Amino acid sequence: MAELMDGTTIDYIYSGGLHFVVSFRDGLASYEAIGDTGGVSSRNSDIPYRSREIRPGLIHTVWHEESIGDLVSLVIDLDAGKIYSAALLGYPADDRMLHFEDGVIVEMTRE
Repeated sequence: MAELMDGTTIDYIYSGGLHFVVSFRDGLASYEAIGDTGGVSSRNSDIPYRSREIRPGLIHTVWHEESIGDLVSLVIDLDAGKIYSAALLGYPADDRMLHFEDGVIVEMTRE
């Protein structure tokens, strides 16, 4: 079953300055952090993801990178050009990070 975001690439910048490009293909997400990553994993791919439409133009996606202990939830507001993140990064390590931030979509492409 194809996921809702398949064929989509989103380039966005969080309000704190982190810059990401996330692509969704064949039920898998991949991402790359651009520039200073602030200790965040800079690149990963082939991560199974799920998505659902909350309402037209508002999409919720989630993925779990068990190998590095990251659980990422993104709410993507296509109409407003905004993205919202709630993520637990690097658990169960003592230096894990809770990421709760919004951002602006710089560019989005769909196949």
